Amino acid sequence: MMMLPLLTIIGCESEPKENKYDKASAKILEVLEKKYGEEFEIDKIGGAFGTVNSNTIKATVRPKRDVRIFFEVEITKDLKDVYDKYLNEMVARSNEQPIEELAKQIWPDARVALTNDTVWTYPTHSDTSMAYEEFVKLYPTNWQLTHVYLNVSNYMDKTGVINEDVEMKKFKAFARLLVESKNIRSSLSIVYLSEEAYKRFDEIKSTTFDIGDVYWGEDEEQNKNNYITIVGYKILETGAIKQSDEEIREFFETWKEKRLLYIQREGD
Repeated sequence: MMMLPLLTIIGCESEPKENKYDKASAKILEVLEKKYGEEFEIDKIGGAFGTVNSNTIKATVRPKRDVRIFFEVEITKDLKDVYDKYLNEMVARSNEQPIEELAKQIWPDARVALTNDTVWTYPTHSDTSMAYEEFVKLYPTNWQLTHVYLNVSNYMDKTGVINEDVEMKKFKAFARLLVESKNIRSSLSIVYLSEEAYKRFDEIKSTTFDIGDVYWGEDEEQNKNNYITIVGYKILETGAIKQSDEEIREFFETWKEKRLLYIQREGD
């Protein structure tokens, strides 16, 4: 039996991947610039994060005016539809300073980083001046991911103990302030950093808003001790805290060995 040439079998799939990505990149930039009225640049294309469906090309994009911001974009392979999460990041950026001011009422050394996670939902609105209260009403699947960074030296004694009773009162007080300012559906991470890591916060933030990715990367790849203790809890749409006091306190026990290791290293 005569064999058909391979090119005949695979048909249109023979288009080079580079050409496909070049066309997708150009279309993404065209759509975003029309939608938001500003210029963007492709950070990378062809990634593997969550997808609208199996028929999309994934990319991360940055606005030219502030390359510290990057956000997820998907485009269908026929180049007809573009989905993006730029609004997520812009709403977070505008809410970051107000929330940091609230956090400083509880922890004077608090530094805050935010993002919005609408999970599988890609926002369709383009008003980047939108307040978080309106955003979460439009996209009720969203969680506002709030990271509060603290200098662990201000909260831990020489034996590695953080006063849980004192901090629990602070966690609840911060939650009340957030609810009063309409910041519901907030997922909170209270991050106690090493003193050295805390001192580099501004330096890192000057290059990226994904501060946690930098700290985690250093801990995993360079065996640094950036994260000494992290406590997490959530504020539901009702304004209530999802976790019990006992569940929140468990974080202190989970991170006990990390605190002791930090003290040991600092003493060497």
